[in-house]
Amino acid sequence: MRGVFVTGTDTGVGKTQVAAAIAWMLKNRKKMDVGVMKPFATAAKLYSKKYRSEDTALLAEAAGAQEPDADLNPVFFRVPASPLMAAQIAGKPQAIEKMMEDALFSLKKLGIRHRFVVVEGIGGLMVPLTEREFVADFMRLAGLPVVIVTHPRLGTINHTLLTVRVCREFGLDIRGIIVNRMPKKASAVERDTPRIIERLAGVPVLAVLPELGRPGYAALGRLLENNALLAKKLLVDQL
Repeated sequence: MRGVFVTGTDTGVGKTQVAAAIAWMLKNRKKMDVGVMKPFATAAKLYSKKYRSEDTALLAEAAGAQEPDADLNPVFFRVPASPLMAAQIAGKPQAIEKMMEDALFSLKKLGIRHRFVVVEGIGGLMVPLTEREFVADFMRLAGLPVVIVTHPRLGTINHTLLTVRVCREFGLDIRGIIVNRMPKKASAVERDTPRIIERLAGVPVLAVLPELGRPGYAALGRLLENNALLAKKLLVDQL
């Protein structure tokens, strides 16, 4: 299967926006048949009649996806928590053990249907899916190269280095890091953060993207389209 798994250092770093931007770029600028997926999602309420998760809706819009919500987002709970906690709080503990199986089956179908699949995680790598398995376990089973999304705010070096370390412990193929939501008037620390992260992590920073309102994926996609390093890390050995 050809594709990329977009993960993040935490909730709220803009994983969905970046994943949608990558999907938009591949579809509109590279003319690729791209599929999208949000295997696990949780929220306090349903987003719309068509999509339970707002993240899924944004990804689908960016890629022009035609699949039903159940294929794009096989696991959803109306509790804003990790899938493990959400299933337990919702009184559906029996759903926990089926989550990985359902999500992997949906991913396999998308991989057959599309030339390239952009998959977005939930929270960070150690978000629990079951009592024994984490998002990183699902990523390992998916077998896709990984792009880490982080931000330039205080604390990001620690979070990013921890994420890189966990990726390596799980044997994941890290293609690079995208620093998202760089302020227009960035401080000296914020401006220097991508360079420090790259040096300490030993992983290339593929792009530094500005702070944009939602959805913003088309604008970010245009910024990414001429990024030769990103294209090389994502596409060259997969096409």
